[in-house]
Amino acid sequence: MESLDKTEWDVIISGTGLPQSLLALSLSRSDLNILHVDHNGYYGGNEAAFALGEAEDWAQKNSGDTQSTFSHAEIVKPSDDSSAKEQLAQSRAYSLALAPQLVYTRSSLLPALVSSRTHEQLEFQAVGSWFTVSLPSDASDSQGTMPPFARVPSGREDIFSDDTLDLRAKRSLTKFLRFVSTYDTEEQQEQWERINGKPAVQSLREDFGLKAEAAIAPLLALALTSSPPDATTMAEVVPKIARHIRSTGLFGPGFSAVVPKWGGLSEVAQVACRAGAVGGGVYVLGKGVTGVAQKDDRSSEVELSDGEKVSGKWLVGCPDDLPSTLRPQASSDASEKTTRIICVISSPLAKLFPATSEAGVTPAGAVVVATSGDPKEPPVHIIAHSSDSGECPQGQCVLYASTASSAGFEHLDAAIGSLLRSFDEVTVPKVLWSLRFQQALPLFPSETSNEQQQNVIELRPLPTDVALPESVLEDVKRAWNKIKGDTEDEFMKFPPREGEEEEL
Repeated sequence: MESLDKTEWDVIISGTGLPQSLLALSLSRSDLNILHVDHNGYYGGNEAAFALGEAEDWAQKNSGDTQSTFSHAEIVKPSDDSSAKEQLAQSRAYSLALAPQLVYTRSSLLPALVSSRTHEQLEFQAVGSWFTVSLPSDASDSQGTMPPFARVPSGREDIFSDDTLDLRAKRSLTKFLRFVSTYDTEEQQEQWERINGKPAVQSLREDFGLKAEAAIAPLLALALTSSPPDATTMAEVVPKIARHIRSTGLFGPGFSAVVPKWGGLSEVAQVACRAGAVGGGVYVLGKGVTGVAQKDDRSSEVELSDGEKVSGKWLVGCPDDLPSTLRPQASSDASEKTTRIICVISSPLAKLFPATSEAGVTPAGAVVVATSGDPKEPPVHIIAHSSDSGECPQGQCVLYASTASSAGFEHLDAAIGSLLRSFDEVTVPKVLWSLRFQQALPLFPSETSNEQQQNVIELRPLPTDVALPESVLEDVKRAWNKIKGDTEDEFMKFPPREGEEEEL
């Protein structure tokens, strides 16, 4: 490639993570001169997907106890189990995602992918059932028995056929779900204002008559909150359960969410980057931004990692992809820490992927929420992907476990072990290979523009939530509005190119 030195650009985007890639997609029909660089040698940034060999290289680079986004990375293999080694396929048979987040069917991302005409390059698969699993110390509760492994009821019919709940609990649960479906209406305003600040467990017991743990745990599981039960309020729980309920059935019976095939959100990022390239954007991997100086015309002189200097009217990136001098200082010492394990499992764990309904699809994803019984201990979330996801060979599956617990890897290992022992298989499924690491996201202000340089726009990094939050696309839209100055009506809405058919 010819040298970039002394070239001028309308927009320089640093990093190919999901937020930056979606911005590149949104600008791909803008006729702007765009340079998109990434200091990594691969696409996806914090949302990348790796084959086994690539994951091992990544783990080695992120193995230290550092202040960077990823740390304490380690590959674990069963060194004394020859059968496990034999079952593990070649490296390229796997595509393991750093960001396996599920996408609710009501997410604004999905219509944006359709209106930007990129959806045909993506394949989404259903996330079917939700489950709860109890760690060994959480076998029972004084206010109700919690089964060691159970499917979360997905509707009224499931609730009344659930033999772990008595009739009173079923009626109370139905009452609560009816409230959730209309909590933000004028009819429910008075009750919602009265309870939204209360601890969730307390409100479920006092305001809705849910006394049994067997009724409360599934609701917290549907909310997908990372906070400990005693630190979770109704203001956090109810909107998230409502999101789940309102998304159910939109694309088909029995499921509320989807996952991109072949490597989680990395696949969305790569498709968005391809659209940026088709629109004329120039892409360079292995070259990041190391310095920025503001010029007299308020554009930026940007120094790249190889010493080349380019100019741009706008510079956009997430904090990790911009020089430290541009990062907000007010909250630089605060961070949100998540511990993660990615496991390749020797069994397909078919019990996790039942058909979504009698005539429904067989899902490629499932969610398991593991609790310890300690109300001060955050839950463990396990996203399971079957081989239909394209992330592992047939006969295996991938588990993505995460927690905000200070117990870290120990807590995750216990949850995964408890889940694997809960299956009625002759041999307990084995972990054939695993990648464990910690992820820390600095807590930045909600405003994305840089105060020191008005032509620098900072996108917040993708949160570590189990489900993709709406804030991601909202940030991209704010950046797009600053650059384009156009109305929101034009955001991510592209007419067909010549030769393409207009969709009805």
